[in-house]
Amino acid sequence: LELMEASNGIIEDMKKVNISIVVSHCEESLGWIPGFIGKDYSIRDITIYSKCNNKIHGRKKLENFSPTVQVIRLPNVGRCDHTYAYWINQHFKSINKEVDGNDIVMFLKDNNRDYDMYHPIDLIFSHVSKSGFACVTGPHCNCNIKCRHGLHVPMIQHKREYLFQNFSLDQYQRLERDEVHAFKSEQYSTIGEWKEDMGFIIPESETMPVCYRGLFAAQKKQILNQSEGTWMKMETSLSRGNNIEEGHYAERIWGAILSDVDNETARAVDEVLSHYAASISNGVGCGFKAMKYVKISPEVKSSIAL
Repeated sequence: LELMEASNGIIEDMKKVNISIVVSHCEESLGWIPGFIGKDYSIRDITIYSKCNNKIHGRKKLENFSPTVQVIRLPNVGRCDHTYAYWINQHFKSINKEVDGNDIVMFLKDNNRDYDMYHPIDLIFSHVSKSGFACVTGPHCNCNIKCRHGLHVPMIQHKREYLFQNFSLDQYQRLERDEVHAFKSEQYSTIGEWKEDMGFIIPESETMPVCYRGLFAAQKKQILNQSEGTWMKMETSLSRGNNIEEGHYAERIWGAILSDVDNETARAVDEVLSHYAASISNGVGCGFKAMKYVKISPEVKSSIAL
């Protein structure tokens, strides 16, 4: 798959928009963030949501980097996805599509353990300007396919119907602090059921983009793709516990609900990528079936989220 390149003209335009940074914090230092974003962009504010009541290391670097740094304590529920939904609900009414719709919100976790897979910041912002959304990291490979870090496809495109009807997890515990007794959802058996109950509106297409690892950027106006009531339901759903199945549902739907893609464009993406789109493997999700190079028109390419 062709790699989208950062456009110099777009990068210059992006330096004129305001950027808000939202961080879900538990225990890791945040000192890496200024170095990752650099000094070329206009950082408007940084909001740190402290969910584990730990000291925020690296805060001084952030205060030297942004004119406003705010720390808000939240209960430790829903991981980073609850944090992001909470921020969206707090700011939904203040977003004016004509005034600040092109401004960017970066949603980040405190750790940068996958830093070697982060896309260059210019590439991220360049793509946000074109499709309204971009993953911070490239896809991972866990499907017994030949992968290497040097080959970055712009996203992971999944078979929509297969994902909605088949994806679920029985258990998940990445960290020792993760509670496991209430992980499994009693209300939803699949991500499709959860999506319908939340009321998310996404393009009618055979495939859909999935952004893994919980780090992404979006234009503010893309938040208005969904109703305020839907965002409120999402936040409530993600408040059930600190390690819950619904968080994995949320991770897999951010790209679809925040991208600037209409039905026609989504079908055009299908025509190019449907054959290579991924199904589910081991409850986690695969990359493309085959790492082949596919010629993509500029129009379709500009709508594909990193």
